[in-house]
Amino acid sequence: MLLLLGLSGTAGAGDTAGRGSAPGAADAAALPRLNEAEALRLGQEALGRPVPDLMLLDRERRPVRLAGYRGKPLLVSFIYTGCFQICPTQTRALHEAVRGLQRMIGPHQFNVVSIGFNQPFDDPEAMRSFARQHRIDEGNWEFLSPPRDAVERLTREFGFSYVATPAGFDHVLGVTVVDAEGRIHAQVYGDKLRADQLGRPLRQLLLDAPWADNAALSTLSAVVERVRILCTVYDPDTGEYRYDWKLIFELIGGLLFFGSVAIYLGLDALERRRRRRAAMGGSPCPASKVSGSAA
Repeated sequence: MLLLLGLSGTAGAGDTAGRGSAPGAADAAALPRLNEAEALRLGQEALGRPVPDLMLLDRERRPVRLAGYRGKPLLVSFIYTGCFQICPTQTRALHEAVRGLQRMIGPHQFNVVSIGFNQPFDDPEAMRSFARQHRIDEGNWEFLSPPRDAVERLTREFGFSYVATPAGFDHVLGVTVVDAEGRIHAQVYGDKLRADQLGRPLRQLLLDAPWADNAALSTLSAVVERVRILCTVYDPDTGEYRYDWKLIFELIGGLLFFGSVAIYLGLDALERRRRRRAAMGGSPCPASKVSGSAA
């Protein structure tokens, strides 16, 4: 089910009403709201679309291109820092999910960005304060601020829908999964995302990634990473990924069996080859009988 929200927060200069009063029933019916069916349609239409190569600013006001994240899967979350409830809740849930994914596949395997769409209020300073407030200091997670005139194109290309309201914004809740080539791979909806919800598309992208062909060591490393990912399962009791030791032992047993068969067949082939060589070059010449007559 697609989850959308009516937020309590500040939308910035676009507010049309004060923050203190709650709307009555008639006013609530007239408030702008997001069309869930249309938002879902736009999100699904974005699948397979390349993300726009726009220049954004990180928390230190350094320029960052979205294209610079190609090479690894990318998780993208749109937030606005003036939100007091849902965006912080969603970000904390995403933080827990990301830490679980890091334990499963390693932080070097994917990146995360949170993009502030309420410009110019979600500037680098506001994004830095937001990250600090929620104690997010992951090496593979950045908070970005797009130019104000690029927000509409950016959100449209990602299939992210939002509507300004007197209380803040009504917007889609979820995370967009982008593949290593910069194409939108999946939309994962929900305000309390779990590691398994994001882990499924991430695992698929990592397991389907092309093998490294520049060096044997890189290929061996890729094999090890794929086996490690295959041998993890989500534990709903703990909410984290763990190693599936039964599957690991089955893989080890299978490798030992096939290895033993390969060794046996190799030794048998060598023995057959030795016998053929002996039969072709090692047989003695036949002896001739000498007959004579007695005197």
